[in-house]
Amino acid sequence: MKAQFDTFLSTSSEISESILNSLRDQICLINQDGIICLTNKEWTRFALSNGATLSSVGIGANYLQHCEKEPVVFQGLQAILTGEADLFNFEYPCHSPSTKRWFLMQATPLQANNQALEGIVIRHVDITKQKLMELQLKEYADKDPLTSLFNRRYFEEQLSHEVNDSIQNGTFLSLLYIDTDGFKEINDTYGHPAGDLVLKQLALKITDVTRSSDTAARIGGDEFAILMPITDKTQLELIANRLNQEIQQLKVQVQDYQIEVTVSIGGKSFIDNYPIDSMAKWADKALYLAKDKGKNQVVII
Repeated sequence: MKAQFDTFLSTSSEISESILNSLRDQICLINQDGIICLTNKEWTRFALSNGATLSSVGIGANYLQHCEKEPVVFQGLQAILTGEADLFNFEYPCHSPSTKRWFLMQATPLQANNQALEGIVIRHVDITKQKLMELQLKEYADKDPLTSLFNRRYFEEQLSHEVNDSIQNGTFLSLLYIDTDGFKEINDTYGHPAGDLVLKQLALKITDVTRSSDTAARIGGDEFAILMPITDKTQLELIANRLNQEIQQLKVQVQDYQIEVTVSIGGKSFIDNYPIDSMAKWADKALYLAKDKGKNQVVII
């Protein structure tokens, strides 16, 4: 079979070197031992421009051995060689300090005259444009368009994920609810564009106090929430009070008027096994206690 493969590469008119070299994708052929037998110019150009050497990914190199550091790829190629699969796809990032790029590796059995040979055609396709579009669409789907915070749907998904992690690891998980005081009066007095501006400014303040591990979201018209993993009651109180103090200093300029903004904040820190709906009820209870105390208050229970 190996001799058949080698004869195919040297004599078959089905593979034209000029055609392969005209393609912008990176293409190589490997035999049943994983040895690279043919590459196009784009394969060589890309490898050299990204710090690889021809000794590792050029003709004569063992591509299977090169892929051992990526078990999913190694197993996928092995499945094709053993006839267990007739297609293997693998999406991966290939970023540089200045550019973000993504590629799709496609591997299929090499065939001639409808007879499978013991070899694989490997193709690496640049999917950066599609990936950036996917990420942009996902951001649109996950974000609130007015404030750029996460929306309620994403927040609830993240809440479920963080609850599972917290229970598994035995760590605290804290939840804050934030409600804008007198927001209806702001809209009625200054108009909805002013109300929108207030919400945007509040979102910026919330973003300032949240950490990279936190999830801040707009969950209603003038309601916000922050989900904070690995955060106990003491830490939660510090963050909530700091947020309240920051917002107390907020002055939103609308034409000749300055709108002073305050919020009511309620929250609770949880640990061990707890249902998601009870978390929301406890945080809601703390929020209403804050509003009952006269608004512009923080209640952590």
